[in-house]
Amino acid sequence: MKKITALSFIENLLWVLNPCLILLCVFSSKLSMGAWLSWLGQWHPVVLHFPIVLGIGVGINCFFYEKFTLPTITEKYLFRLYALFASLVAILGVFISMGGRYDASLLITHQWGGLCIALLAWVLVLMENFILHGQPLQRKLYGLATIIVIVFFTHKGGQLTHGKEALALPSKVQVITPSNKPDSLLTVYKKAVQPILMDKCVGCHGGDKIKGDLKLTSIEFIQKGGKHGDKITDRIHLPLADEKHMPPNGKKQLSKEELSILTKWMQLGGNLNKALRDLSKEDSLYILASKYIAPHFEKIKEQPDLTKFNSNYVSVQYEYHGASTIHVNFFQGAFYKTAFLQNLAPLQSAIVNINMQSIPLHKEDLAILASFENLEKLNLNYTQLKMQDLMAISGLQKLKSLSIAGMPIDATVLTSFLQKTKLKQIQLWANGVKPKDLDPVRNKFPGIQITVGDNLEDSVMKLNKPIIEQDSSIITDQIHVPLKHFLKGVTIKYTLDDSEPDSITSPTYTQPLVLTKNTTLKTKVFKSGWLASDLVQKSFYKSEFSPDTIILLTQPDPKYKGMGGHTIIDHELGELNFGNGKWLGYSKTNMEFIMQFSKATALNEIIFNALINTPSYIFPIQNIQVEASENGKEFHTLQNADFTAITKAYTKEPNINQTQAFKVKMNKGKAYKYYKLTLRNLKKLPLWHPGKGTPAWIFVDEVFFN
Repeated sequence: MKKITALSFIENLLWVLNPCLILLCVFSSKLSMGAWLSWLGQWHPVVLHFPIVLGIGVGINCFFYEKFTLPTITEKYLFRLYALFASLVAILGVFISMGGRYDASLLITHQWGGLCIALLAWVLVLMENFILHGQPLQRKLYGLATIIVIVFFTHKGGQLTHGKEALALPSKVQVITPSNKPDSLLTVYKKAVQPILMDKCVGCHGGDKIKGDLKLTSIEFIQKGGKHGDKITDRIHLPLADEKHMPPNGKKQLSKEELSILTKWMQLGGNLNKALRDLSKEDSLYILASKYIAPHFEKIKEQPDLTKFNSNYVSVQYEYHGASTIHVNFFQGAFYKTAFLQNLAPLQSAIVNINMQSIPLHKEDLAILASFENLEKLNLNYTQLKMQDLMAISGLQKLKSLSIAGMPIDATVLTSFLQKTKLKQIQLWANGVKPKDLDPVRNKFPGIQITVGDNLEDSVMKLNKPIIEQDSSIITDQIHVPLKHFLKGVTIKYTLDDSEPDSITSPTYTQPLVLTKNTTLKTKVFKSGWLASDLVQKSFYKSEFSPDTIILLTQPDPKYKGMGGHTIIDHELGELNFGNGKWLGYSKTNMEFIMQFSKATALNEIIFNALINTPSYIFPIQNIQVEASENGKEFHTLQNADFTAITKAYTKEPNINQTQAFKVKMNKGKAYKYYKLTLRNLKKLPLWHPGKGTPAWIFVDEVFFN
């Protein structure tokens, strides 16, 4: 029996591997790989350098030298190992190519090139004497062919992984860098989308790397898309385990917020000119983009902490991460105090934007504003001021934009005011004033853009929303709720029964509403010749009593821990801003807590005010379980309320951002001192959601007991 040597074993193995390789290349488009073969394919880039180096060495020796200087037996092993590894690498290349993550045209070229390299190496084994020990011309031709084939086709492989411009001659590439420019008209793209692309995508789709012909370094390339029309969001929603998922597994992944920003932006059509200010403040894209902090593209100096200047009524934030300029927003006008403005004195030189819309101001407040010497933009809409009061801020030389909607307009006073300012634009609006009424003022100040709101009564336009002038949502005994609109001649309709107001059957608002129980107020405005306004609604909650102690059995996420258990009984609602410190947020665990009353109390109803913001992964509460105990140790179930139907309803309208009351009715019965409540979240987001399969958040800001 003939002894099988290592050399003969490799030679026989090549007769198996190379025919298989040929078949794989021919039929690769019709084959599908299992998990194990896909895993084997990942070894292709690990071992491919070995046959490349060997092949280049063989080619150089054949072309430049008449013979090898190695011993004959060493040559034989060298050639056979080269052929073996060339075949194995080519087969692994076929396996990895079936993941579909690469440019198709480059892939086909590289795949057949791998086959050529493997077959050339095999030919050397089969025709060793003819090539190496025959005529010098044969040796040189083989060496030259080997060098050319390896260099050309491995270069194609480099283009697959590093972009079509790999090894291309240097060229001037204009790469977009994230804008840190303070700009009140900053677009969603500049504020958030572009920094995300620069951080997570340009590494593979940048100036010198253009996988799939999708280049993301300029607006023009983004609009063009990839070779096959691929857009930014085509693959980012695929599961991480999917080979087509982008960014690829092992690369820096998109956060939930970044994924939502790109998704919402693309749902708007990828509008590159959409300014943040054009979005509703309640729009999830506005909330996410305005709060997005761009990554560190360069060393940014440390910013002083602004925490002590923030409260439930004032938001003080840097314009962007690393900025020295500050934006200030005031909320809840019913609680405004001049001291809130005075507290900003240490930041005067850094504040460039102040929004005081709907805040009741006085002359002394304007005197304080006049000291903010670097103020560039100021919003004084509906602040109850008179135009004469504006003279106090006429000395602000850096003020470029001013909004005074709702202020009675006196053309003479306005002219006097504008003469003393450096304004570039002013937005104003008042009843009875039309754009043509201000033509004389416009003619006198051609360098100032004067915009008169949308009081265009000659056009069919949509009415602005009505205003519910009641900041508090808590009813202790009774609460008075005024409704308001700034356009004369409108009819304000409302409902208190959860139905949608209409222009015919719904009650007409004439005087402040008096509410004494849990109520959802819905209101719309109507006027002949105008489109009805959008719906405005607000829930008011009756709170007859509160527990003496709240014990959190499970802790909220550290980012959304509010003031601990006190957060849900402090009678302060968090509105739609889930990052304002007024919410308790849970994702990885259920929300469980115990309420203790000083004396036994019978509950008829428990109401949870929760946030629903589906683009931000915040979903409805799925289930609320109420248990009771006399001693705080042994609990038994009183009620188990299911709310899963609410989540299912969102498949028809998936982009929800609102607060919602979850009511648990209790059977009148025995009074207890201890109640245990368990709120369960959605454990797996639905298939239509970008975060499908991951747990949803629940956010609760208040619990009411009756």
